[in-house]
This record gives sequence, structure tokens and C-alpha cells, in this order.
Amino acid sequence: MSNKDTLVEILDKTLPFPPKVILGYSKLESVFTSGDLARICSLPRSSAKYYINKMLELRLITKVPHKRLYQKYANAYNFSSWMEDMIKFVIQPIENGEITIPEE
Repeated sequence: MSNKDTLVEILDKTLPFPPKVILGYSKLESVFTSGDLARICSLPRSSAKYYINKMLELRLITKVPHKRLYQKYANAYNFSSWMEDMIKFVIQPIENGEITIPEE
């Protein structure tokens, strides 16, 4: 197994989306449907809807009101730009102690 294959395997285990959905997300237009995601990623529609709901939950995309359309945020045209914002605004402040994690 090559280094790239190993890295893709790690990516698949650590992120909420499989690598082909991350790649497909960057190929989507700024306004899209779940069918667009299914077509680009070669996924069944039910799987595409599952990943759309996960993206909505993570605030990677937003739903266009009164339509069956979804929209990327302006600062999250691809998955890596969204992840960079998460690192900058959440992960680094947690590591620096600027954000406290509530006790369970």
C-alpha cells in the first residue's frame, strides 16, 4: 500500500464524509440539489441525501428556503476552506484554552 493510499484510508476514518464526497463537494456549483451530489459522486440518492443532511448539520451548506436546493457558504467553496475555518475559529482556540469545553 502506498503512502497516498494510507493517507486516503486515514482520511476516510477520521472525517465525516468519504473522500469521494469531499471531492464531489468541490465540483458542485454554489447552488445544487442532492441529485447533483449523487450524480457527481456516483452515489445512490439516499446516500446523497444522508450526506446532505450531515453537511447541513455541520453548517457546511445551507438550505435555500422554499426550494429543494442547497447552497454553499461563500467562505466554504471547497471542503478544505471550511476545515481551515474550523481549525482557525474552534480547534486552535480550544488548544490555547480560549474556549473551554463543558464538563459532562
